[in-house]
Amino acid sequence: MTNKKDLAIVMCPPYPEYKEAPKDQSHSELFDCPKCKGKMWLSEKKKGVLMFVSSTGSNILLACYNCITALAMEKPEYFIDSERVDL
Repeated sequence: MTNKKDLAIVMCPPYPEYKEAPKDQSHSELFDCPKCKGKMWLSEKKKGVLMFVSSTGSNILLACYNCITALAMEKPEYFIDSERVDL
């Protein structure tokens, strides 16, 4: 991830904290978090975003809420100028 302007961050609810699929998101399925390997809920909308972003050549950071939070504490420069988009 060399250019943070070309970085899309997709956060997913971790299964241990959300035993049921989130009701406020589109249909979700359990997937492994690429960072911690724990289960997380990945929604249909987020899958669509991942497909779109991958076609643009941008970098993607996909992880559960806990891993993204830890990364934000460790490397806040990735998040300083970011924009939030609710899916």
